[in-house]
Amino acid sequence: MKDFFINSSDNNSQDFRKLSIITKISQSIINAIDYEEVLQIISNGMSELLEIEKAAIYILEDETKLYLMAATPTIDPKLPDIFRRANLLDHPHIETAISTKKPLFISDTQAEIFSKTEQDIINLSKARSLLYLPFIKGEKTLGVLILTACEESKNYSEKQIEFGQTVANQLSVAIQNSQLHNNLVKQNENLEQLVADRTCELEARNEELRTVNEELNFKNELISEKNKLVQEQKEEIENTLNYLKATQKQLIQSEKLASLGVLTAGIAHEINNPLNYIMGGYIGLINELKTSDIEKDERISIFLQGIKTGVERAADIVKELNQLSRSNNSYEDECDIHSILDNCLSVLNSQFKDKIRIVRNYNDDVLITKGNTNKLHQVFINIISNAIDSIEQKGDIKIETYVVDDNLIIVITDTGCGISNDNLGRVVDPFFTTKDPGKGTGLGLAITNSIIEQHNGELQITSELNKGSKVLIKVPKSIRNEQ
Repeated sequence: MKDFFINSSDNNSQDFRKLSIITKISQSIINAIDYEEVLQIISNGMSELLEIEKAAIYILEDETKLYLMAATPTIDPKLPDIFRRANLLDHPHIETAISTKKPLFISDTQAEIFSKTEQDIINLSKARSLLYLPFIKGEKTLGVLILTACEESKNYSEKQIEFGQTVANQLSVAIQNSQLHNNLVKQNENLEQLVADRTCELEARNEELRTVNEELNFKNELISEKNKLVQEQKEEIENTLNYLKATQKQLIQSEKLASLGVLTAGIAHEINNPLNYIMGGYIGLINELKTSDIEKDERISIFLQGIKTGVERAADIVKELNQLSRSNNSYEDECDIHSILDNCLSVLNSQFKDKIRIVRNYNDDVLITKGNTNKLHQVFINIISNAIDSIEQKGDIKIETYVVDDNLIIVITDTGCGISNDNLGRVVDPFFTTKDPGKGTGLGLAITNSIIEQHNGELQITSELNKGSKVLIKVPKSIRNEQ
């Protein structure tokens, strides 16, 4: 029987193979967003890594319920959901691995006592050996990976099993991050539903107030001696309607932005922890490989440098997310326009790096305006995001900054699809959007215009259909610019 684990001193090619597979798993997970896709990558990758025929991943739904999320070979998508759910009490071996948070290895299934449910599965899959690897993240057990040898029994050493568990623990970070992404999507959907419900409530109240207004006008015609009183009530109701409309806009904006800020800060914090683990693993690999001839292999150096570059890039993004999620209502910040623009471009880099050329034509001086740094980040992210969305294939986005009298001028020009004259006058209206349904809320430029006005600035938009758009922002320069 061939042992899939071979000590590096005996065969360096096996170590390189394991590192290549782990790297491939990591890169595939980075490119995946869907929760089930991440788990399927892990199932297939661990099966390949450990050279075993079958694998299955069960995730804990609660303290007693299991759900089969992924398997190798892949689960038939037509399999009814009821066959993917299991009771933990019917699987005592899984329960043991989860409760002890330790791997469990059964070299010969014919010599082991199983529950009826377990025995039925073993008979169906013709399992000869089983290896249970719990997914452990901190003090929490997320689920279990079951690796099944069918053709012949396997005999693994303690070190071999420990290696498999170590890889499973590292992959637990990807599982938890994927769960976090799923939760974020659900929370975003709930937030949108909450905004829709609040909007319906306000519209209903507006309708009630309009009805009252009509009734008062009717009474005004019938009771002339009360004309003055009815007129006063009418004006009061109209003022209330305007107040409610303004309140509705502020409510939608503040709730959505506040929730997104909290979620962004939480995600940045959660991402930072696994980055520390990855960098620690990278440093450990470097130190370990210093004693081996593998260190001289250029391919290994390329893989390790890729890991280091990826971690440093992710860490920079985390810092930028923290900057964007900072809560501050003050307008007394000394806002560095060039720094804010560079931060926004860095955050949006993944959306344009393969198709759009960014041209920076900044003023030679540092341009400072007094205001709110966080909200100015929001302004430029909204404008640059719209420019990115308008470019379907290849194109340019040009950013210019200069000073005119006592004002800072920022001009953002794109070569996108442009805006028709009919729509150009409405782009800053709340809830107006030219994007496809589900791709835009119609609040981006409305919020942007409001923030610029709060900074005593102006927003000008010009566009030509099928040629591109130009956005000009003018804000007062700070006294510091003159020093």
